[in-house]
Amino acid sequence: MIPEAWRGSGVVAVIGLGKSGVAATRLLAREGVRVYASDASDHPYGGDALEALRELRGVALDVGRHDLVQIRGAAAVIVSPGVPPEAPPLAAAREARVPILSEIDLGFQALAGSGTRCIAVTGTNGKTTTTALVAHLLRAAGLHAEAAGNIGRPLADIALENDRYQWLAVEVSSFQLHDSPHFAPDIGILTNLAPDHLDRYASVEAYYADKRLLFRNAGPDHVWVLNGDEPGVLELAAGAPGRRALFSLRRPADGWYDAAARRLELGRDALLARAELGLLGDHNVANALAAALAVREAGVTPAVIAGSSRCARSAASAGSTTRRPRTSPRPWSRWKPWTGRSCCCSAAGTRESHTPGWRRCSKKSAGW
Repeated sequence: MIPEAWRGSGVVAVIGLGKSGVAATRLLAREGVRVYASDASDHPYGGDALEALRELRGVALDVGRHDLVQIRGAAAVIVSPGVPPEAPPLAAAREARVPILSEIDLGFQALAGSGTRCIAVTGTNGKTTTTALVAHLLRAAGLHAEAAGNIGRPLADIALENDRYQWLAVEVSSFQLHDSPHFAPDIGILTNLAPDHLDRYASVEAYYADKRLLFRNAGPDHVWVLNGDEPGVLELAAGAPGRRALFSLRRPADGWYDAAARRLELGRDALLARAELGLLGDHNVANALAAALAVREAGVTPAVIAGSSRCARSAASAGSTTRRPRTSPRPWSRWKPWTGRSCCCSAAGTRESHTPGWRRCSKKSAGW
């Protein structure tokens, strides 16, 4: 639930007015919290909703600027996905020791007690495809499920609309994990690890440390779906309470690829032939195995997993092209809209090549 202290005389600041920031502002206002919401861009992605926000009681908006004095005096700061950690409003909040929470953390707290369960997906690569596959397989099993987080809907929006989903498949980045102290997924997937976002992290160790926060609130009933081919992934999860389910492209595991038979397997049981998967590349075999293990833990039968995996191509394609813009590009940004593969960085919605986003990030294209 929303912290009761926020309903007092203080103000909660929301940084970024894309879909996540708009949903967070509306949710807080509904809960009786006074909100200061700002975006450095003159044209936020959530611009069409701003007039409605202005009419909400207790909400003050700033478009085109951030009032750092207000932010330093806030009871808490809610940060939209894609706002970089070094952005001035976040630096001001840290300097004033104001708690910073991700929109995902806010939405997760608001959903507490609703009965909605969560499968979180993180890792350096494959997050979006795996999240889309998880949501697809859950729906195919007849479960009321949705993709959320970095793709699909903001968690705050789901909480706001009182949608009674049984399961959410939530893509979550290292930055979001850093600012999500209450996030506790029932099932977590760690797809892989590789040095990334080193323009924002002092070292690869710092980047991996944020990925490790997936297990911050691990409990004995939680399940962790891990890449068994990467010692670094297994080391990161070492000591986390809960049960492990490993996937592998090299050897028998809970979910694995039998290269000789060209077949995906769940334990000792055949799942489907490689040719039936319809996704190119070994990395997508790994993504499919991770998704299959996660939804099996959610109660989906192998027969449903196999049948629905045969049409996984459309689900994965939809996931890669429906990422929500996290920040607001300047109107003079030179980047073209991106409709292909994506990552969790702030440039994900504004790239024009397959070059990793962290190499193409431009402060001109991030509305902070």
